[in-house]
Amino acid sequence: MKSPLLSCLLVAAAASALTGCDELDDILDNESGKNGQISISLADAPVDNLTEVSITVTAIELKPKDESASTYTFDNPKRFDLLDLQNGNSALLLTEDKVRAGDYNWMRLVLSDASGAHYVVDRIGGQYPLVVPSGSESGLKINTGFSVPKNGEGRYTIDFDVRKSLVEPESNTTDYLLKPSLRLVNNDDVGSISGTVDASTVVASECDDAQTYAGLVYVFEGEDASMDDIGSANPPVVVAPLQGASGDYSFKASFLSAGDYTVSYTCDEDDIEANDSLNFVRERNVQVTAGSSTTTDIQ
Repeated sequence: MKSPLLSCLLVAAAASALTGCDELDDILDNESGKNGQISISLADAPVDNLTEVSITVTAIELKPKDESASTYTFDNPKRFDLLDLQNGNSALLLTEDKVRAGDYNWMRLVLSDASGAHYVVDRIGGQYPLVVPSGSESGLKINTGFSVPKNGEGRYTIDFDVRKSLVEPESNTTDYLLKPSLRLVNNDDVGSISGTVDASTVVASECDDAQTYAGLVYVFEGEDASMDDIGSANPPVVVAPLQGASGDYSFKASFLSAGDYTVSYTCDEDDIEANDSLNFVRERNVQVTAGSSTTTDIQ
C-alpha cells in the first residue's frame, strides 16, 4: 500500500496525522538525494495459552546514527492485538515513507500510560492488566541497527515474541508482566519453516495427555545447535505451538533470517522465569532461504 509523504507514518495501514511531519517534509524535499524509503511491520511469534494480548502505541521514534532521534506522536493512540499477528501475519507501522537514508541505531514504539491501555484475555474470557515496567518512559525499544538505502527502500519487521515476553501473575496479583522480547529482521532476507508433527508416534509417545497439551516445536539458530529453554544462554529463536487436534499437528515459524537452523520437538513445559531441563527429541537441521518456506516434518 503506497502512501504520500504527507501521511508521514501509518499504523495498522491507516493514515495518522503526526506532529513534526511538515518540518520533516521540507527537509527531505530539499535534500532528495540523501533520502530513502522505509516500511516497518509488526508481527508476533505464535502463542497458545491466551486469546488476546493488546498493547496501545502512542508514538514512534527512529534514531539515525549521527543525529538525534525523532519522535512522532499519533493524534489517536493505536491498539494492537498481538495475537492477530501470528503465523506470518503482520501490521504495517510505516509504509514506503520517505526518511533520511543511512544507518540507524534503534527504533522505539512509545506506549500509552493510560489506565487499561494494555491487557490480556485468557482462554476462559478473563481480562487482566498487562504491566509494562517503565513502559511510558522507555516504550518498546529495539536496539538493533538498520539501514535505509539512498533512493531505495528498507523493509523490516519487528517480531514481538509474546511467549518469551509474558510473565504470568504471581499468587498475590492478577497482573501479567511484559518483559519484551523483540527481534528486528530485514524482510528481504527472511523465510519460514513449516511442517507437521506426527500425532500417533511423536506426540503420543512424548506427552502424557496429548488432548490437554501436545507440546511445542523449538527453532534454534545454527546447524546442530546447542538446545536449551527460553530463559537460558542458548534460547530458541522461535517457539511454535502445534495446530490441530487429530492426525498430524502442524506448525509454522515465520520471519526467520536466511541461514541454518536446528528444529526440535518437546512436550515439556517451559517456564520463562525458571531454568528448565527440557527433553528435546527428533531434532533435525533445516536451511531457510529468503523468500520461501522450508518444509520439515517431525515423525
